[in-house]
Amino acid sequence: SLLAGEEEPIADSGRLFVRNLSYTCTEEELGELFSRFGPLSETFMPVDKNTKKPMGFAFITYLMPEHAVKAFNELDRTAFQGRLLHVLPSRTAPVKAETVNESGSFKGKKEGETKAASQSSHNWNSLFLNSNAIAEAIAAKYGTPKGAVLDPATSQSLAVRMALGETEIIQETKRFLESHGVKLSAFESNDGGERSKTIILVKNLPFRTSDADLRRTFSSFGDLGRVICPPTGVTGIVEFAEAKCAKRAFTKLAYAKFRDVPLYLEWAPLRPFAGADVAAAASDKE
Repeated sequence: SLLAGEEEPIADSGRLFVRNLSYTCTEEELGELFSRFGPLSETFMPVDKNTKKPMGFAFITYLMPEHAVKAFNELDRTAFQGRLLHVLPSRTAPVKAETVNESGSFKGKKEGETKAASQSSHNWNSLFLNSNAIAEAIAAKYGTPKGAVLDPATSQSLAVRMALGETEIIQETKRFLESHGVKLSAFESNDGGERSKTIILVKNLPFRTSDADLRRTFSSFGDLGRVICPPTGVTGIVEFAEAKCAKRAFTKLAYAKFRDVPLYLEWAPLRPFAGADVAAAASDKE
């Protein structure tokens, strides 16, 4: 079952619910209408499983909440494709009940909070790291058992050790990504920027996940371009040749279990590579 979402002020969520759409309306047409007010992070139009046709409503999420407020004020009760649009604040994305276990343990609640945070466009963290993976990476780096890294009885506090370890891994990961043609500036100045439709950031990975592991997981959804995974394997980048394949993979794999941990996916910033994206290069050839 699903825990019911709650309405959030548009100024906080940046998310809109749009209903009374024409059944012939496409995501591209709706995205074009709403993107006049600011860059979008997602346009989602549910499709009936049986008829494969739109259901007449959609969810729009803006990168910047103030753009959602402007769109709401300008488009609610206006005509679009022969129908009067009804624009409302969207409910927060529902969270599966299993994210909080039956005993309501701290671990279960924390996992639920982490998942909810990862869904928000305003909690952008391109290097979201699994704390267990951090501990394993630190232990491997210094040739010590993971238990010693996590032992609270040692002189340095656990929180400090983990924070220092995470900082070190992030720096190493950034150096690796840069050496493999990734423009770090695209990630560091993404506020208000557009997102790629073919390149996915894969986060919360277990320690030493390999690019081969990611290829096996994502290739069933379509042809892949670059797949980049640093030596620690705690985060990765997967590039698809076609946007429709990338979207299908994103929809199916977001929060899916991968070696016992949920995958956290995020659309990459637009043009994150120093060279042309595979999809862009293919388009140029045509």
